[in-house]
Amino acid sequence: MKILVLGMGNDLFGDDGVGLHAVRLLKDEWADGAASGEPSLSVEFVECLLSGAALLDVIHGYDALVVIDTIMKAEPVTGRIRILDAADMRDFPGPSPHYVSVPQVLTIGRTMGLKMPRTVMIIAVEAKDLFRLGEGLSDDMHTRLPDIVEAAKGVLHRLAA
Repeated sequence: MKILVLGMGNDLFGDDGVGLHAVRLLKDEWADGAASGEPSLSVEFVECLLSGAALLDVIHGYDALVVIDTIMKAEPVTGRIRILDAADMRDFPGPSPHYVSVPQVLTIGRTMGLKMPRTVMIIAVEAKDLFRLGEGLSDDMHTRLPDIVEAAKGVLHRLAA
């Protein structure tokens, strides 16, 4: 099974970059062999600042996709983790008519005849302020980073089972 772990976000907007930070740590731990333990998995770790249709170039060719990204909630708890699958994702466009959602990207790719991931899991991380200009995670988010990495490892091991 060929899996892509996609850490998404923008590290110029503080906690919005948590997906990038998490995928960096996960990649290092996985490479050390301590986290992997799954010889049947081929896992690639990618930091991604893209969204919408631009994701086609990144996600095609994989059997499974694991996304680590922030999520907006009405009353967020910084660092709270939600594990979602494709059925939980919104498939309607965002605030711009030029934006397409991840489910729509998958549909477009399949329509074009591209090999698209059959399984999609999202590690959605709540954040209080996704629009704070400045590099680096808040102290609260930084404290939760090991838990986010562990959640991603758990998803990878479940995919291998």
